[in-house]
Amino acid sequence: MAINEITDAQKDAIGEIMNIGMGSAATAASELLNAKVWITTPTVSVLKASEMKRDELEPAICVKIIYTKGISGSNLMLLKQDDVQMILNQLMGQPLELLPDFEFDELNISAVSEVMNQMMGSCSTALSKFLDMNIDISTPAPHIMDHINLTELQDFEPDEMVVAVNFNLTIEDVINSEFVSVMSIPLAQELSDRMIEVSMPKEEPEPVPEVPQPEQTGAGTPPPNVQPQPAAGMAAPPQGYPPQGMQGYPPQGMPQGYPPMGYPPQGMQMPPYGYQPQYGGYPMQMPINIQTAQLHQFENFDVNLSEEQKDNLQLLMGVPLQISVEIGTARRRVKEILGFTPGTIIELERQAGAPVDVVVNGNLIARGDVVVIDDNFAVRITEIIKSKFMDSLGKE
Repeated sequence: MAINEITDAQKDAIGEIMNIGMGSAATAASELLNAKVWITTPTVSVLKASEMKRDELEPAICVKIIYTKGISGSNLMLLKQDDVQMILNQLMGQPLELLPDFEFDELNISAVSEVMNQMMGSCSTALSKFLDMNIDISTPAPHIMDHINLTELQDFEPDEMVVAVNFNLTIEDVINSEFVSVMSIPLAQELSDRMIEVSMPKEEPEPVPEVPQPEQTGAGTPPPNVQPQPAAGMAAPPQGYPPQGMQGYPPQGMPQGYPPMGYPPQGMQMPPYGYQPQYGGYPMQMPINIQTAQLHQFENFDVNLSEEQKDNLQLLMGVPLQISVEIGTARRRVKEILGFTPGTIIELERQAGAPVDVVVNGNLIARGDVVVIDDNFAVRITEIIKSKFMDSLGKE
């Protein structure tokens, strides 16, 4: 298959992969915007880069996402500028209306990057789990475009074939629009082939044929299909006894009807203490008495505080605590730290889009998502961490 070609099976695989990734991205956007978000089933098409003309998306914003781990290549997300303006209004609590003098200044561009970082970070996490591989992305970089021209952003040749995936985007009471994801043919082939690989059923090893056991002809072994006869004065064993697979019953030197060693077989119930069998064997089944466990009921203990204790508790409530938010951590040697210069990049252990830690006086108490309120960063709490420190707050 040529490098600029893609099969129908690969197109279907790309559609399924993007459907899974954008489903996770929609969930992240819903939490970030505090509104219901739907991203519908994608439509995959293959066309020349020069034919990527979408008048309905112009003027557009193109967000470039580069894959830095797991897979190689980049993804271009094309959105309409008016749609992005409405998304920012929802994010910042502004009136949901289009302003003719709206400008994508540094603050707005930063907000767009954060929204796409949350969405595509969640998308890459979902793809990592689905494709069983670690996938990381760079920080999304938005570009303002009056007219869509892929050759300026991605160095596509005009006749080069690309894969375009169209989505319908709906945000409750905000917008009902669409956007397009564009990737190169090699990246689409890499993703689709990986999905097809993990989706193929695992081949089970062929069963090892059983080797027939040679017939035993030693002393004490009855001939085939011959049932042993009980001793005089003892009742005959039931039909089908001894169980299949027990050879050499009874052992040489033991009376007829005596149970062999290792009996009863696995899965049969042992008789209760004091059971007297009618012959030398055990019954095939025994009744089991099952009773519901009676659990002790504990009383509720309420702590009654005295007036003095309540006053002391109110004093504690006014004590200020230091709150910090940790994006992630990294370990470096002293030699590496002394070599830090402006522009040095420190890679953290946390993936893009993962929740940040909320730390109070050095104790982890919660996790949350970073949001922007007015001109300040903030954290929306999504999880409370149970700890001894939290339990100690508010107590005597």
